[in-house]
Amino acid sequence: MSLEQPVLWLGLAGFTPDQGNHLDGLLAQLPKGLAAWQSGAFAEADAWLVSGGKSRPLSDDTLKILPGRPTERALQLNLAEIDRPIAFSLPLASSDLDPRYTFDPGSATSLHTLLQQLEVHLRSLCCQFVLGGQLIARESQLLPGIYQISHKGKLLAVMDFHEWRIGISPSADPLDFELARWDRRPLAARTIPEHFLPNSLSQLRWIYAQRTRREVLPPRYRSKPVYFRHAPDVPLRWLRDSQLVLLRELSRGASTFLTLQQSTGLSEVRLSRDLASLYFAGSVTTTPDKAGTGSFGSQEAAPAPPVAGQPSQAVAPGSATPPRPRAPKDLTVPAQLRRK
Repeated sequence: MSLEQPVLWLGLAGFTPDQGNHLDGLLAQLPKGLAAWQSGAFAEADAWLVSGGKSRPLSDDTLKILPGRPTERALQLNLAEIDRPIAFSLPLASSDLDPRYTFDPGSATSLHTLLQQLEVHLRSLCCQFVLGGQLIARESQLLPGIYQISHKGKLLAVMDFHEWRIGISPSADPLDFELARWDRRPLAARTIPEHFLPNSLSQLRWIYAQRTRREVLPPRYRSKPVYFRHAPDVPLRWLRDSQLVLLRELSRGASTFLTLQQSTGLSEVRLSRDLASLYFAGSVTTTPDKAGTGSFGSQEAAPAPPVAGQPSQAVAPGSATPPRPRAPKDLTVPAQLRRK
């Protein structure tokens, strides 16, 4: 069975334009792996590549990365609070640096080896991607109740569609979910092991919609007016700048796909991906009666779950670990599980 590759994003810092272009060229030449890696916005990336020659330790936990481009500013990172893997190019400018991941920026083999290591680090994110895609594909077939997902006798995930809780085994492998059994279980089997990583229906589908190359936006969102409902049922820090623009635009009034594309300047592919994510998080609708009355700025999104490998928008977050996610209040969009 062929495993769909999630698109994982690399943020680059401290590299010159020529170095950045060279790394992009190497990425395009790499053999197929667990993920499809692409460079993107630094704050939104799943992993960071930084120039070891431009990295300067300021203290045990603080790192300064000098700009590689004239238009960039220096970055200051709190290493103790970074929530994604970070790799340094060789050679390192300081002997005080002792990074977990390093690579030779001139070697395709070295970069390939590094990305394989990063995929292991981000395994839980890849599992969430696979499970999110399966939820979308099976949505019309699922019944209310408890589902246990297992492979070769190993419990991979528990889904409680009464309380809308999902837990995923931290030792699960993405391929396990491709080959797994879905068993509907009685209410007594609803207990989620404490060491499982907490998730929600909206969060898993959001992760899939953001990282798939497939078109998952329902066709009606390209032809009918789109209405704002409420803030998405995902952590607010997961939102990209383009999604924030869309939410604020729609909270001022309904709009069509074409009008949104013109008013935001987003490409068709980006707009489709962002609208799909907002749809699966219950934030937009094409049904006027379900439209919200408040503005996006006055709403709050669900808190972030403590899931290893899930990126945040903040480069150096200073807040404490957020609480476990609460159950979404409104699950009428995109669909509810119905009894048959």
